[in-house]
Amino acid sequence: MPYKPSFAPGGNPYIGQPKAFNAAKYLGGGATFGPITSRNITPDATGKPAGLSYSDFVQVIRTGKDFDNVHGVGVPLQVMPWPVYQSLTDRDLTAIYTYLSAIPCLEGDPGVNPSAPPPYRCAH
Repeated sequence: MPYKPSFAPGGNPYIGQPKAFNAAKYLGGGATFGPITSRNITPDATGKPAGLSYSDFVQVIRTGKDFDNVHGVGVPLQVMPWPVYQSLTDRDLTAIYTYLSAIPCLEGDPGVNPSAPPPYRCAH
């Protein structure tokens, strides 16, 4: 899966440009951090962010649990900053999950196997 930048061309604040998000690819994953690729957390066809139920989402945020075991059994997610987010309130997590459920789905694997994205992930 090709890299999907978070910022639009000419909108990268890290190099002094006025911040502008790449709306077409926002939260679609695909950024590489060494051997690890960020995941597509847009909702799937069922409306679940990254295909996660709310209870699984909370567990990922609070513990870094990798339900797909991409990094090996028992190894927490390495790119998602779960230690920073683990103390968010239940209300905060509900708001984040609700927001992620409402954004448009982007086709492509949630990050588990970028070379084999599931077909029609966004189809209803």
